[in-house]
Amino acid sequence: MEWSDLKVFLAAVRTGSYTAAGRRLGINRTTVGRRIDALENALGVSLFQHTPNGHEPTREGLELLATASVIEAEMDALLTRLDVPGDTPETIRIASSGGLASEFLPELARFQDQEPRAVIELLGENDPLDALSQRRADLAIALVRVAPVRLVGAQVGVLSQAPYALRDAANPRVLGWGHEMETAVPGQWTIANPSGEAAEEAGTPRFNSWQQLKQAVLAGMGQASLWCFAADAEPSLKRLAEPDPRHEYPLWLLRRTKSPPGPCLRKLIPFLETALQKRIGNPAE
Repeated sequence: MEWSDLKVFLAAVRTGSYTAAGRRLGINRTTVGRRIDALENALGVSLFQHTPNGHEPTREGLELLATASVIEAEMDALLTRLDVPGDTPETIRIASSGGLASEFLPELARFQDQEPRAVIELLGENDPLDALSQRRADLAIALVRVAPVRLVGAQVGVLSQAPYALRDAANPRVLGWGHEMETAVPGQWTIANPSGEAAEEAGTPRFNSWQQLKQAVLAGMGQASLWCFAADAEPSLKRLAEPDPRHEYPLWLLRRTKSPPGPCLRKLIPFLETALQKRIGNPAE
């Protein structure tokens, strides 16, 4: 059994398909399949079963997954102790609620400086939990009351919302969420701003990501409820009212329970947990 074959196996588990594993490793799907076949022949067992959600490990595959994850962690720790850089870049796909991850680019940049192998990819997903479940993402920065049992992670704090506008704005127009945002996370943290048919009938300008809405307020298009930790840091904005406790939402870092993180993701999670608690100024209990 070759360590290189185990790395292919781990990539296939994490991505859910041979094609995606090949893209991650820089090899083609046929090569991934051949390496998995070699592992199965060497062990005399089937490692994957086909499901509607992609390739899922069999019972024997889960046994190998547990062992391969330990080997990977030990190899990474050894390279760190020997001050030997890893040889394979690791792409970390991050999905966030309404694209909120863009607020944390300075923190992600610091981590990437520390871990040159880490390749950060921010996804344009409004529903990070769905992106995780469908294996389009490796990590979610999610606004959610309670984390689903299929995911594991930590709550890093609670975000507050309040209405903001430019300091010199006179009678600013109300802004809201567009159709994409409303359908992705209906009736959740988006309720602080108008959306849906009511917003459409009222002629409310509408936006479909956090950055779009924030930039619209900064550009003077109107007023909207924004996350206080980010809006308070903008000198050109003024808060029009105090935060409404009904619109507070916990912020979580989440990953799939059955998919062990790679070496870089394993380091990113505690790094972000600490960095985000400091950034939002409201650490979780």
